[in-house]
Amino acid sequence: MKVAIYARVSTPGQELEQQLNACRDFCQYKKFDSIQEYTDVCSGVKYSRPGLDAMLKAARHSKYAGVVVFRLDRLGRRIMDSIMLFDELSRRGIEIYSVHEGIDPSTAAGRLNKNLILAFAEYERDAISEATKQRLAALKASGKILGRKPLSKAKVRKVLELKAEGKTYRQIRDLAGLSLGKISEILVGGKNV
Repeated sequence: MKVAIYARVSTPGQELEQQLNACRDFCQYKKFDSIQEYTDVCSGVKYSRPGLDAMLKAARHSKYAGVVVFRLDRLGRRIMDSIMLFDELSRRGIEIYSVHEGIDPSTAAGRLNKNLILAFAEYERDAISEATKQRLAALKASGKILGRKPLSKAKVRKVLELKAEGKTYRQIRDLAGLSLGKISEILVGGKNV
């Protein structure tokens, strides 16, 4: 099975090698092959990290079937960040193995740990959704207008004029200061404001 190892330390003086060795030993024990290693030396508070970003990009392209970490907190400092990443990878069919927490989907205890973590992730998503709905309902009840402001007629005219001049979507984006999605809404969707 192809797997990725992810290790992270917060400061340059800390050692990645201890985490990597423990993960390598685990992979050898499980007889995993074709192991790709990703590392970061930065705070776990940062959600975007070069090694993590590269690992997630590879995951989205189905480059491997599992991720091995020394501890779940290596994925993120805040427990909910780690759980949400765990959930994202699990939904993509990528098994998560944590050496320290004993998360190994091939064992009964590992599956229990995985299911508990995914239950927390589902709870967090639902709690965020409920809070958002309540906040939106309160804003609406107070008379606030929700949603994005409509595009001005001048912006729509500019997009139509630039397209008529033969400009590409990217050129229009740069000249009009709108996203490609908004430009598409105007040109393809026939949105006129």
